Amino acid sequence: MQRPWGLSGPEFLQLYWIGLALAVLVAIVVRVRARAGRGEQPVRSLDMDELAYLAGGPRRVVETSLARLLTAGELRTSRRGTVQATADTSSRNAVDRAVVTDAQRYTNRTVSLLVPAVAQDEAVTSIGRRLEEMGLVITADAAKSARRKGSIALWVLLAIGVVRWGNGIAIDAPVGWLTLQLVLTGLLILVLTRGGKHVRTGKGNRVLDEARTSRSRSAMPDEALYAGAAGLVLFGGLTVYPDLAVRSSLLASSGSGAGYSSSSGSYSSCSSSSSSCSSGSSCGGGGGCGGGCGGGS
Repeated sequence: MQRPWGLSGPEFLQLYWIGLALAVLVAIVVRVRARAGRGEQPVRSLDMDELAYLAGGPRRVVETSLARLLTAGELRTSRRGTVQATADTSSRNAVDRAVVTDAQRYTNRTVSLLVPAVAQDEAVTSIGRRLEEMGLVITADAAKSARRKGSIALWVLLAIGVVRWGNGIAIDAPVGWLTLQLVLTGLLILVLTRGGKHVRTGKGNRVLDEARTSRSRSAMPDEALYAGAAGLVLFGGLTVYPDLAVRSSLLASSGSGAGYSSSSGSYSSCSSSSSSCSSGSSCGGGGGCGGGCGGGS
């Protein structure tokens, strides 16, 4: 009986299953620890853009700014899904200025191009860093690093399995079960190393849930921090923008899904000179291995 590495086929398969279970456990623990939210800065009251980042990442910040500027009349849309600046926003925050600057820089700027471009602006990325310091989100680099660290054990196990598989082929031993294990390991690596760029921590989830609860219980929604069109977009994206005509225009070029099924009011009546519109917040609402299957007999 051939026993490569001092292990028979069934013995190696059994050890491989145990190693695979432990490697997956390590990967899960690393990801959970990364999402624990251990930021050094205390969690303070978040502004609208910070809540938007928490809810949907950099793109949601830009979408919320679009809603805010459209409500204020400082941006306008066309049926083709383009946006144009109508007023100076020097008195507004950095995100709004970045959105208007991008809209002014290009002729017939579409939402599908504007949103990802501004999402990479320093005005937006700095929000992510602040939230990371408070332990509310994990930035793209930190999330990627955690996924890589968590998958190291799986990669090592896969390498050992491939070597054993090659050895089994060389000595003409059956490797059917080992092949299955290698394929399964590869799939697990693929699954456990994939992930979105915007990752909330457990603490971030709690803060966002509190914000949603606060909004739903607000007796005076027009005075809430996340009221009006921008407040809706903050939590739901452009698909819940309340003005049907504007929403259709925005989604025409953004590639988003179907719009929200009910409209809470028209925002097209807000003029850029109206003080009630300037803030954008008061215009509306293993076991069985079988013998000889692990690269040895």
